[in-house]
Amino acid sequence: MLLFTSLRIPHWILIVAKLPKVRYICKDMEANPRHVPDLSVLVPVYGVERYIADCARSLFAQRDVDAEFVFVDDASPDGSVDRLHEVMAEYPAVGERVRILRHARNRGVGAARRTAIEAARSTYICFVDSDDALSDDRALAQLSEEARRTDADLIFGGYCEVSPAGRRRIHTPRPDRDRVLRSLLRQDYRTSNRLWGILIRRALHTRYGVWPAAGLNFAEDYVLLSQLVYRAARIAAVDRPFYAYRTANAGSCMNTLTRRSADAYVEANRVVTDFFRAQPDFERWRPALTLGKLNVAKWILMRGFSPSDYRTRLFTSDDAPIGLAQRLYAAALRTERLPLVRAVAAAVNALHS
Repeated sequence: MLLFTSLRIPHWILIVAKLPKVRYICKDMEANPRHVPDLSVLVPVYGVERYIADCARSLFAQRDVDAEFVFVDDASPDGSVDRLHEVMAEYPAVGERVRILRHARNRGVGAARRTAIEAARSTYICFVDSDDALSDDRALAQLSEEARRTDADLIFGGYCEVSPAGRRRIHTPRPDRDRVLRSLLRQDYRTSNRLWGILIRRALHTRYGVWPAAGLNFAEDYVLLSQLVYRAARIAAVDRPFYAYRTANAGSCMNTLTRRSADAYVEANRVVTDFFRAQPDFERWRPALTLGKLNVAKWILMRGFSPSDYRTRLFTSDDAPIGLAQRLYAAALRTERLPLVRAVAAAVNALHS
């Protein structure tokens, strides 16, 4: 210790010397810049110290696929990145294919995803949330094979919801672009609001400027996926449960539904509406969009809030319900009687499906 003091070795050198011997690649560096992998896996990281080891192991164990892994530390306040380094040390062969980027301050999941998209080098990207995992060691390989076979812009993989009660399999949507898009706009949940577990042609972001919505930390997947499906020329699906979506993370936004979540959902709906209103074929999608507003209002009521508090934000003079069925749905919502609203909503959504 006296020797170190006399030589005045900077303290950061001593810290680095104690870290596991794994490669940490900063934002201004790239691993093997001449090599373009087949797939970029993008993982935002924030407050997931308990889960990220399982996530990283499931990624690094993938076989038969040429993938890079881009983690974005969104100024995580816990030991998430330390846990990630520990897992990297278990898989020394992946060191050249891992990049860890860092935000100096917390900017939210949308910003973290955008940073990852901009850093990605592959034709296709795949988002994985850092408290989830891939459940199949050939998940990425099979999705990549489907991408090569179909040349689709979006390839949906199946997934399982994982909770203390067990696993529940969720099937992929039928690979019909218009059907999937209408389901998203209606918010009928026949198509999940999710970006994870889907292969996305990166050019949909870079060519069309379709980026994650800034400032939204709830329902941002709904905003981005709607725009991606609209821009896609072709979609495909592999109906196998490749992805394990963890529903038991008490810190996740899906398990902390508050007034702010309701506000964000309404704002997300406005972003989606404004995007489609600017498109030349807006009238084609208008009925699905107005039904989506009614379904958002139902979601608000189911969470214990009053839809009337959001009526003017959801429905402008140009957003009136279309047709008798939607007007009956709106009337049921005004009663705020949840059993009635659920019954009417089920009938109207079935009518439009």
